[in-house]
Amino acid sequence: MRSSLALTLLLALSGAALAQQPADPGSPGRPAQTRERAKARPAQAPNQPIMVYDARIEAGDLRISGSVRKPGAIVVLDDDISIQADRRGRFVFRLPYRPSTCVVTLKSEPDEREAVVANCAPEGPPGPPGPQGTAGPPGEPGAKGDQGPQGETGPKGDAGPKGETGPKGEAGAQGPAGLQGAPGPKGEPGEKGASGSQGAPGPRGQAGPPGGMGARGEAGAALWPVRKSDCAGGCTVTCEAGETLVTAHCLKAGTPTYDGEGAACPTEATGIVGFCTRP
Repeated sequence: MRSSLALTLLLALSGAALAQQPADPGSPGRPAQTRERAKARPAQAPNQPIMVYDARIEAGDLRISGSVRKPGAIVVLDDDISIQADRRGRFVFRLPYRPSTCVVTLKSEPDEREAVVANCAPEGPPGPPGPQGTAGPPGEPGAKGDQGPQGETGPKGDAGPKGETGPKGEAGAQGPAGLQGAPGPKGEPGEKGASGSQGAPGPRGQAGPPGGMGARGEAGAALWPVRKSDCAGGCTVTCEAGETLVTAHCLKAGTPTYDGEGAACPTEATGIVGFCTRP
């Protein structure tokens, strides 16, 4: 009897619990208006103009994800890096960047906010300088730069002390002998002195009257030049028939050599000039 009564009470309590559970939205027993309202629920607006879902350092990159209230708006990170949000207003930054203070600033006109980056340590004060490393191998010389403008002339310096006299240099090689000059006229023989011992000189006599002008002497032999230049393999010059070569001169360099009635200069000379006359 008691067992039957306990079973009856358990069945009654189970039926009441099932009656209190809400019906499934997709079940046929729920009204159609309630189902349509559940499907057309609008997206929840962000609590802040700029929402940040994640801001952290991962695998060496800064990753920041969030949303703004304007679809397609431009989002600027630390006044330097910018991206465009999608049509739902969401944005994602992923770049190799670490802020020194571990705090970033996000801007999307006219909104602005800051966000703390996880897995990031701010920079500490600079440490003491380390020991100087060994010098590396010298680099290759760079290209020669352009010559700079000429500077102004500085003031004239004071004269330095006079240096010591250097040792005497060795004598240079003797130059080639010049052309032999023509012999002068033979002098007349002087008067023969008296035999015996020479007497004392007599007193100086008075000067006589000036003599008249003597006869004009004959003109010397005429010379005319003969010139050759731009000769390949050495220059040579000769006089015409009945003429005599008196002398020759090599232009620029070299010494002439004489051969009969002509003269020649070596290959380093640029030309030759000879002087001819008639005997």
